[in-house]
Amino acid sequence: MRILQLCHGLPPESVGGVEQHVDGLARALAAQGHDVHVFARSSDHDRAQGALFAQREGNPRITRAVYRWEGVRDLAGTYTCEPMAATLRAFLQAEQRAGRGFDVAHVHHLTGMSTDAVAVLREHGLPVVLTLHDYWLMCPRGQMWHQREEYCAQVEPGRCGECLHLTFGHWVSRERGPAVAAEVHERARATIGLATRLVVPSPRVIAPFQALGIPPERFTVVGNGVDTGALDAVAAPACGPGPLRLGYLGTLLPSKGLHVLLAALARLPAGTATLAIHGNAVPYHGDESFLLRCFQALRADAGVRYHGPYSGSELPRILDAIDVLCAPALWAEAFGLTVREAQAAGRPVLVSAIGGLQDAIVDGREGFVLPPGDVGAWAAAIARLAADRPLARRMAAHARPRARGFQAMAADLVAVYADSVRSTA
Repeated sequence: MRILQLCHGLPPESVGGVEQHVDGLARALAAQGHDVHVFARSSDHDRAQGALFAQREGNPRITRAVYRWEGVRDLAGTYTCEPMAATLRAFLQAEQRAGRGFDVAHVHHLTGMSTDAVAVLREHGLPVVLTLHDYWLMCPRGQMWHQREEYCAQVEPGRCGECLHLTFGHWVSRERGPAVAAEVHERARATIGLATRLVVPSPRVIAPFQALGIPPERFTVVGNGVDTGALDAVAAPACGPGPLRLGYLGTLLPSKGLHVLLAALARLPAGTATLAIHGNAVPYHGDESFLLRCFQALRADAGVRYHGPYSGSELPRILDAIDVLCAPALWAEAFGLTVREAQAAGRPVLVSAIGGLQDAIVDGREGFVLPPGDVGAWAAAIARLAADRPLARRMAAHARPRARGFQAMAADLVAVYADSVRSTA
């Protein structure tokens, strides 16, 4: 098949979970004999906004479109991103003139790509598979995580309007909040409605979209894959004497619960465990207070070290240096890529009982599923593994077989692509 993949970023310029997912998927599809072209956003400051440039030839091919949110005047402008729809239209026309049309388009994320992209693809007669990796289409914060640091089970104009005002006060007044939220929700319904097929990485993602009005029968669940080839080479954790080596991988956001993990460690005797933190430390929608709150609470002997951002190529080294991965999320993550990567490297995991994270393991077999935000429960789980190293090693032995690779994921998605082509025909 001739497959077009659309994403808001791609390594090495952007190394988030969705971007790494698309990179791995494109390579796996190409390895299976498909002709793959990735159309991704770039923030290249040496090129004009709206410029197209070829980053890589071969298979998969990569074309970049430059967009930096210049001139955005309101919240709607972060969704309908000019000139990206026009740039995509020009790209598709050029590919058709060159005799390189596509059978199907797979849209992964539209941040900075314009929600109008789905309509443009359909205008060109392409079936569109849309993967909902998070909730950005109906929640501008992306995570159904209120500015008051509360999880939202579904969107609702009044509650969302308050959150939008608190987050984007320069664009959204308190009075206009509910109306702006309603506009966001209607745009989400319209964009999703244009897709030929909808994919989610976990069945737990469906409920919030169903509450928005999307029929549940429209969804197909396809679990994400990870680079099992690179991570299978990581040796089993020693879980030896000394402090239990914990790891946290991911952006330092309040919704990801790092503060819960730090508070749990603070309850344990010094020397019980150490914690290596890897990920971007960025202000969350302009708010820097979370990072300050986390690190000001650390005691001198906490055994916590922040290592900064990391790339996918560094994962084997990072995971080799820990015994247990911790994912204390407070929001309903759609999947939890770092948890599956840790399993591929044979690491037991501690996860929150929320969203797709809890589907990663059988509680008590490959790790523990813990109440989100329950500091005492997280402290008890860490203490138990620190005191029982044979248990930690048994969990590690069970972890690796649960990992799913890019090739298996790609095969499942090809079936979805083929079905979308047939239904469009």
